[in-house]
Amino acid sequence: MTRESELMLYALLALPAAVVGFVLLLMGPVGWFVAGFLGIAVIGVAAMRGESNDGDDPDRTNCTHCGSRTAADDACEYCGEPP
Repeated sequence: MTRESELMLYALLALPAAVVGFVLLLMGPVGWFVAGFLGIAVIGVAAMRGESNDGDDPDRTNCTHCGSRTAADDACEYCGEPP
């Protein structure tokens, strides 16, 4: 997935999430609890989904130009610069 498509996906998900969050906050204490629980769940899922940068995958490396995680022997998937 390219960086642009990833940002577009986040933008498309942010609007409905903001609307749902606003509605939950208007519901009072029960909505506040649900909004807090959903927020913690999203943070937990994002932490588990994140890429591991601890060197377990020798075929991938950080790009020297933009810093993104990319294949070690190909051009960068995000900025297109050679390794």
